[in-house]
Amino acid sequence: MQPPENDSAGLEATDLQTRKFQALASWVVVVILIGFGAYALTKLTSVHETPGDYWQSLIREQFPVLVGLPMAGLGALFVTLILRISTGPLEFEMAGVKFKGGAAPIVFWIICFLSIVLSIRLLWQT
Repeated sequence: MQPPENDSAGLEATDLQTRKFQALASWVVVVILIGFGAYALTKLTSVHETPGDYWQSLIREQFPVLVGLPMAGLGALFVTLILRISTGPLEFEMAGVKFKGGAAPIVFWIICFLSIVLSIRLLWQT
């Protein structure tokens, strides 16, 4: 039977490996999000090469919906992932309710998303 000190050292090493894997996976997702956002924006610029003006007028009239909302979702996810990578698991309290575990990143993402959408709504000129 091994002494308890060796058991705890093995658990710490496994926990460290798990944290490193989670950080690596989060960075991979961040890079994928940046790549997807760049790809989507470049595809939007090539829409003007299609015949007819249906897509051009649709994008011009509905730009906040077609581009703004998906980019707001990606931006909120980007902020949530970067915060989690830099500080670890998210925990916060709002209006007397504590959010931690799996609920904290979800609620934080919703708050970020809604604030970005509200900003788009308030700043968009019609």
